[in-house]
Amino acid sequence: MTTTTDSPRDHPPGLDGPVAEVALQMTRHVRALHAVKSVMARGESDAERAMHTVLLVLADTGPQRVTGLADTLGTDPSTTSRQAAELVKRGLLERLPDPDDRRAGLLAVTDDGRAVVRAMRERRNELLARILRDWSTPDVETLGTYLGRLADGLERARTEMTTGTWPAPADRPAAGSDDVEETA
Repeated sequence: MTTTTDSPRDHPPGLDGPVAEVALQMTRHVRALHAVKSVMARGESDAERAMHTVLLVLADTGPQRVTGLADTLGTDPSTTSRQAAELVKRGLLERLPDPDDRRAGLLAVTDDGRAVVRAMRERRNELLARILRDWSTPDVETLGTYLGRLADGLERARTEMTTGTWPAPADRPAAGSDDVEETA
C-alpha cells in the first residue's frame, strides 16, 4: 500500500517487490512514530526522552553496567553514563555493587523509577489502544507477532553487523574488502 507522499516513482529501478514495499512502509512507520512521540513529549527535552529510554531498557533487562547498557542502546558509553547519572540524581536509578567485579557497579531501577516506567507504559498502551481501536483482536495479535519477528530480525542483524558476521549481498563484496568501489 503506497500513499500520495510515497509513490512508486520513489523506488529506484530494480528495487520493487514485497521487500521494497516493507521498506517503504517501515519508513512511513518510523516517520509517523517519531511525529507522535514528538507530540507526546512536548515540554520534554531530547535528554529527558533519552533518559526515559535508559529507564525503560533497565526496567526490561534488569541491572546492568553502563557499558552493557550503552551497547544495548547502541549509544556511546559516556552519553549513557551522563543520562544514568541524571536518573540517579532524580532517584529513578541507583548504583549497586557488581557481584562479579567489586571495581564495577551496576545500574538498577528504583521503586520511584518503576512507578515512572509504569506510567510511561500505561500512556503508551492507551495511545496504542486508541490508534488500533478499529482493528480486530486477531489483527492486533497478528501485528504483535509480526512486529516481534521483525524486532528479532533487527536485533540479529545488529549483532551480526557489529560482530562482522553480517553476510554481504551476493552482488557486492563483503565490507572491508579491497574490491569495494567508491560511490559518489
